[in-house]
Amino acid sequence: MGCEIKILSHASLLVKTETSSIVIDPWLVGSCYWRSWWNFPKPAFTESDLEHVDAVVISHVHWDHWHGPTLKKYFKGKAVVTSEDPNLRSEHDLRSMEFNDITRLSHAKSLNIGDIKVTFYNFGLFLTDSAIVIEAGGTTILNANDAKIAGWPLKQILRDHGPIDFALRSHSSANTRVCYEIPGDKSFVSDDREHYFRSFKLFMDVVKPKFAVPFASNHCHLNDDVIKFNSYISNPIELRDYVEALNSELDWNLKVMLPGSTWSSNCGFSFADEACFSDSENYIKKYLEDVNDRLAVSRNRELNLKINEKVIDRFRSVLKKSGAINCKAKVRFLITNPDGPCESLLFNEGTLVKTGIISETPEKGTSTIVIPNIIFRDAILKNMFHHAGISKRCRYLAYDSSDMNVLKNFVGKLERYELTGDIYIPYLKRLAFSYSGRWRELFVYAKALYLLKFKKMELHYIEEEILK
Repeated sequence: MGCEIKILSHASLLVKTETSSIVIDPWLVGSCYWRSWWNFPKPAFTESDLEHVDAVVISHVHWDHWHGPTLKKYFKGKAVVTSEDPNLRSEHDLRSMEFNDITRLSHAKSLNIGDIKVTFYNFGLFLTDSAIVIEAGGTTILNANDAKIAGWPLKQILRDHGPIDFALRSHSSANTRVCYEIPGDKSFVSDDREHYFRSFKLFMDVVKPKFAVPFASNHCHLNDDVIKFNSYISNPIELRDYVEALNSELDWNLKVMLPGSTWSSNCGFSFADEACFSDSENYIKKYLEDVNDRLAVSRNRELNLKINEKVIDRFRSVLKKSGAINCKAKVRFLITNPDGPCESLLFNEGTLVKTGIISETPEKGTSTIVIPNIIFRDAILKNMFHHAGISKRCRYLAYDSSDMNVLKNFVGKLERYELTGDIYIPYLKRLAFSYSGRWRELFVYAKALYLLKFKKMELHYIEEEILK
């Protein structure tokens, strides 16, 4: 029995046999992260691609993988398979949308969906991401998406499932590092664009798949306040050029499969047009014209949104529950709408007060977080500070490296609260159970901690070191 795969969008993959069909991480409509992220190229699928899907498989809770509008529009009533995350956020949100057939797979556990076998390998200290192995019709696919799985956990996958036919992995920036700035320090570098190419290659050198596919990175930014970040996004054509320029012998073949690209065990590859990347400036200009009405609606909503006392009081509660209240930090929240600053709050070592609006430029000892009003409100009322940063619509400004460390610690507590919630006994029990099967991961963290504390390496370089 043969296998067919089709790339639907940024991180969405359709896998079919003659009798079974699954779709992974579908984001097929609209935008995510408060109109910041858009699929680029646009999704490529037909209604017939989706009508016989037996289950939706979700790797993790980030919105470009766990996309509520897509799930509601195309997959209502379908079975959902996701990871056994100690944080129950994903399951609760799915049930609130009336998804009732939910299977949570623990680490290294498998589920047969018809004649397709799915195995989850969970990874991530606070956010449980998952590399997913799909075995269908004699073909083995490792969908690593955003999971930075490496070391012994990666070797476990290769031991249990190798050799790998297709390995799919991200190849570009999707993090918040580029949003951190020290305005007075031109030498401060928040990210290394080529790091993502190096880590992609190192990963594939370990996995040695028949085909390596750049994946889960094909998006763009269209909102006014984030369009500049398109320059940080590395497209798969650049990755292919990078690999070819190395002029080295590889144990794998790189295949650029944009949305609409397919492979089947009977017919081989069919590749989508790559023109969107050779003329990306004009493509994005046309994209902006296509979605301008939707961006205008969002702009008007933000212009008219007010941050009331209920939201501020709730924020005080979040500060307390997250542990951020105990930080020896002085942080100004400059809340904006599309016309500019509209509110200002000052957190000063445990207290939060309204202040007059001043310049966003940080002062010694006082950092600044510039955040749109809609994101500030949702981050508080819907517990989304972690997602707030990923939007890239926030800016984190510090006076110097010392203040930057304090700021990162403060923001880190708010973000971890979204991922872990209140640290209470049931959560700790779920966490302990999760790591009983993920013990190999602890050795990765031990090495990472050593490199961070004693070698003073940045996290993204630590990833490369562990992959080596």
